[in-house]
Amino acid sequence: MEIKSLEVKGLKVNSLLEKVLKGEIVLPDFQRSFIWGPEDIRELLVSVLGNYFIGSMLVMVSLKDEAPFALRLIEGVKEINPEAEIQSLVSILLDGQQRTTALFYAMYEVPLPLKGRKNPYKFYINLEEVIKEEPNWDDAVLAVSVADKKRLREIEDNKMIIPIRAFRDIKELMEELRNKKHIEDWNLVTRIIELANSFLNYEIHMVVLPRGTDIHRIVEAFERINRTGEPLSIFDLLTARLYKYGIKVRDLIEETKDKYSFAGAVQPDTILKVIALLRGKEPKRRNLLELEPVQFEEHWNLACEYLQKAYERITDIKNGYGVLDFKKWMPYSTMIVPLAALLYFVDTNKEIKNAKTYHKIDVWYWISVFSKRYDEGVDTKILSDFKSVREWIEDDKKIPNFVLGFKPEDIDLDVDNQSSSVYRGVINLITLRGALDFKTGQPPQFEKGKVQDDHIFPKSIYKENGVANRTIISTNQSKINKRPSEYFGERIKELGEAKVKKILASHLIPPEALDCLLGDDLEKFMELRKSEIIKEIRRRTELRDNN
Repeated sequence: MEIKSLEVKGLKVNSLLEKVLKGEIVLPDFQRSFIWGPEDIRELLVSVLGNYFIGSMLVMVSLKDEAPFALRLIEGVKEINPEAEIQSLVSILLDGQQRTTALFYAMYEVPLPLKGRKNPYKFYINLEEVIKEEPNWDDAVLAVSVADKKRLREIEDNKMIIPIRAFRDIKELMEELRNKKHIEDWNLVTRIIELANSFLNYEIHMVVLPRGTDIHRIVEAFERINRTGEPLSIFDLLTARLYKYGIKVRDLIEETKDKYSFAGAVQPDTILKVIALLRGKEPKRRNLLELEPVQFEEHWNLACEYLQKAYERITDIKNGYGVLDFKKWMPYSTMIVPLAALLYFVDTNKEIKNAKTYHKIDVWYWISVFSKRYDEGVDTKILSDFKSVREWIEDDKKIPNFVLGFKPEDIDLDVDNQSSSVYRGVINLITLRGALDFKTGQPPQFEKGKVQDDHIFPKSIYKENGVANRTIISTNQSKINKRPSEYFGERIKELGEAKVKKILASHLIPPEALDCLLGDDLEKFMELRKSEIIKEIRRRTELRDNN
C-alpha cells in the first residue's frame, strides 16, 4: 500500500462520542457484535484516565450511498438517541469497534446487558485513588452490575465515588460533586475537573483511508493495522520492547502452549504478572511494561512451571479446589497469579514445606473466594496477599486481617449470578464432596460439556435460582418439571433411604433435608442447605491451633 493513501489524525474522546451519537462514525455490517465484558471496559477506562496508549483505529471516509459495505450504527446508540440515523458523510470504523463501543457504553450508561451477562453494568471513579500524588489508576475505576443493589447503595453513600458518565458534561459533573458535598472543596473540584477534561481531550490515533479507496487496499490496511478488536495489549507492547534484546516473546508463548495446559485457560499477561510478583513488583500495567530483559527467559520458564502447579491444584477435583472447568468455574482467574507465586515460595524454602503451610494457603484461597476479595483492586491485592500470606507462613502470629475478620455466616447464599465467586465457590465445594449421580448413586463422569449446574427444586415450578437450590449433575432430563417429593420418592424406592441420604450428602445436602424434599418444603430446605454449605466453608477456613 502506498503511504500517501493513509492519513493519521488525532480524535479526542469527546469528539468520538459525539460523532458516534450522531451517526457520523458507524460500522460496516460485517463487523461482529460487541463482545467485551465489564473488566475489558474497566481496563480501557483505566488506560484513558492514565493516558496510556490504547492503540490506533482505522476508519474510511465515505458517502453513505457510496459505501462498499452495508452500514449500521454502533451498538447502544439507538438506546440513547432513538432518532439517530446514519449520516450522509460518515467515517466507517474498520478497526476499533470494541474500544469505541466500550467508551460509548460506559460514558452513556447504555442500558444493555454485556455479552454473557444478564444485566447492564455501570462504571464509577474512586476519587480517593485519582487525587493521590501518584494516582492508582488500576484501582480508580469500578464496574458494578445494576443487579448488585447492595454495592450500588454503598457507592451512592460513598462521597468519594462518582459515576464516570458525569465526565461527559462539566455541568453534570458539578451537580454530581454538589450532591456528594464536595463543592466547597475547591482544590478537589479543580483536580476532578482537570481529570475530566484530560479524559475528554485524550487523543486517539485515527488512521484514515480517503473516499474512494479501493476495496483491496481496505482489506490490506485492515490486516496491517487490526488488533483483533482489542486495545494494544501489554503483551503486544512488551513483545515489541524485548525483541531488540533478542527475546522472542511470541515464540515463548507458543512453546508454553505446547508444553503446559494452563496456557489454554489464561491470558498471556498472566505469565508476566507472575514474573513481576517473583521480582517483588506489583503486577500493574506500568511494572509489566518495564520488565527488564535480564533473566527474562529464566523467569518466564519459572513462572510457567508454577502456574502449571497452581492450575493443577485449582483443577484437582479430589484434593485441590474442585474447579472442573477453569474458564467456566474458576471463581477468580486472577487468583492463579498469587497462588503460583506462593507455591514457588514454599518450594524454595524447604523448612516451611509442610501440611501447615499448605493449609494456610488453602485458608487464604477459600476466604478470598467467599469474601469476594478479588472483585476489585486486583493487582494491588495480588501483591499484598502474596506478602501477607508469605509472612503468615513464616510467622504463625502474623495472621492477615482479612483472615481474622472473615465470618462464614455473612456470606450471601441467595446469590444466583453464575459468574459470582460465591456461586462458583459453592459449586467447587460440591464437586470436591463428590456429587454422586442422583439416579444411579455412582460417581459422576466429570467431563467438560457433560456436567451442568441445575436446580434441585425445579425452576419451572419454584422460581428459586439461588445457589443453595443448585447443584451439579450429569443430566437433568429425568427430573425436569418433577417436584422433589416425586423425584426423590422414586430414588428411595430404587436405592433405599440410606443410599439416597449418602447421595444427598455428596451434594452438601444434610440428611435431615430429605424430609423437606419429600414434603416439597423449599423454605426449610434452603435453610438447612445454607447451614450445611456454611459448615463446609467454616471447616475449610478454620484456623488450626498451631496457626
